[in-house]
Amino acid sequence: MNHERAWNRLLASLRTWADVREVTGGVEVSFLGGAGARRTVEVVMTPGEWDELSEVIQLESSDSMKRRLLALEDDKPFLVCDSGVELIASSSRDLPPDELADFTPEPGGEWVVTDEAGNVVSRFADWSDNDH
Repeated sequence: MNHERAWNRLLASLRTWADVREVTGGVEVSFLGGAGARRTVEVVMTPGEWDELSEVIQLESSDSMKRRLLALEDDKPFLVCDSGVELIASSSRDLPPDELADFTPEPGGEWVVTDEAGNVVSRFADWSDNDH
């Protein structure tokens, strides 16, 4: 697949307000932060991952990328793409540890679906193999 069109649109958009330099495994973006200080953030993401985020699942756009970069906390100089699914702020080029990786539910727990008010509307035990 040719991911260059989406990638080039992203770079062109970033260049309207920041200095952009392609680096191995991503792009480095330098801009004036909220306090007026120069800030550099590395976005660790391939053109294919950007294509996935912006074109396929349409989770991100050039505008959302700008908002993300400007909102990053000072101790997070990296935005790391997690397998083309989401961008995660990090203190290094690596994804931060998954806080739920070692999660084990207590015995007797169950999976449920709740509505916006927190009411249980479905229980895993109620589902059949025919539910899709």
